[in-house]
Amino acid sequence: MNDRARLDALALAGDLPGVLLDAKRLAASAPGVHGRRRAGQGEAFWQYRDHRAEDGARLVDWRRSARGDRFFVREQEREAAQTAWFWIDPDAGFNWASDSARPTKLHRARALALALGILLSRGGERIGALGHAPRSGARAVDRLAHDFLAPTHDVDAPSNSCVIFLSDFYAPVETWRGRLKACAAAGASGALVMIADPAEEDFPFRGRTLFQAPGSRTEMLIGRAEAARDTYTERLETHRRAIRALGSEFHFPALLHRTDHNASLALAMLIALVSERFA
Repeated sequence: MNDRARLDALALAGDLPGVLLDAKRLAASAPGVHGRRRAGQGEAFWQYRDHRAEDGARLVDWRRSARGDRFFVREQEREAAQTAWFWIDPDAGFNWASDSARPTKLHRARALALALGILLSRGGERIGALGHAPRSGARAVDRLAHDFLAPTHDVDAPSNSCVIFLSDFYAPVETWRGRLKACAAAGASGALVMIADPAEEDFPFRGRTLFQAPGSRTEMLIGRAEAARDTYTERLETHRRAIRALGSEFHFPALLHRTDHNASLALAMLIALVSERFA
């Protein structure tokens, strides 16, 4: 690890307590994910339900049914845990905010991922960062948070898995086509969480403005920034339509979230997108 990478890792590590606190607050206000806690093949007792005609006499739990006038069937809890994998954009431009009083796109992405991880872990599912081991148990979310300190660029998705990509999705469309096509080939599906800073959405710049790409020396000086607003907006919308189309093609529905908006709504939408995968 080079000196710059060490400094970045230390900065992210220092931010962990705040991210975890934000994630726990988000999870506490969320509707929740049921996970694997439902009837299925397993040894642990799940619940009693009323006997149905198609069950036949073989499935009747006679001991429980003898307590009253109804017949009951004993159901077991499904044991086969699934894994939700998270990929958070490692690009330097993702760790950016236009206002120091606002969370960076990276901070918000990690908080959303960990909040969903909390809910899935409570439901008995495994969680993991692509490129790392899946996590489960009481410390799963803390371990996942530390795994986020060592981001990966491109890692093959495990077969038949749920993968959640969190990014600003500014990489070329063909880069994303390659990633999602590889996931689909492995039988993976999931969701795309498009995270944007309000300055990227509203383009509030006026007059002579110097733009610099975070983490690089690339610069662009525009004499009248407001004159570029329409072109910028059109190109951004065109790019996002292409990303959404890719997501639809490969079974990765997309949602857009601004860092100046309530994260709870984004988490609720994300839960809705992934819950069906864990049904």
